[in-house]
Amino acid sequence: MTGERVVVVTHGGVIRALHERASLGTGRRAGRILNVSVNVLHLSDPDKWVIKSWGDVSHLNGAGYLDSGFGGDRTSG
Repeated sequence: MTGERVVVVTHGGVIRALHERASLGTGRRAGRILNVSVNVLHLSDPDKWVIKSWGDVSHLNGAGYLDSGFGGDRTSG
C-alpha cells in the first residue's frame, strides 16, 4: 500500500526500545521478548504509536515447538 512502512527488527534491545516508545505514559512493560516472536506497531504519525500485537508466536503452532523453548535474553521478563 502507498504510504505504508515496514520495520523488521531482530534484536531484543531494539524491540524493547520500540515498545517503550509506543507505551509512553502507560506504565506498561514489554515483558519477556521471545525469539522469533512477531510484534506489530502502527505509527499513524510521529506522536501516535499503537501496539497492534505483541510477542505473537502463533506462527510456530504447527512447528512442534513450545513457546518457552524460544528463550530471549536474561533481561527478558
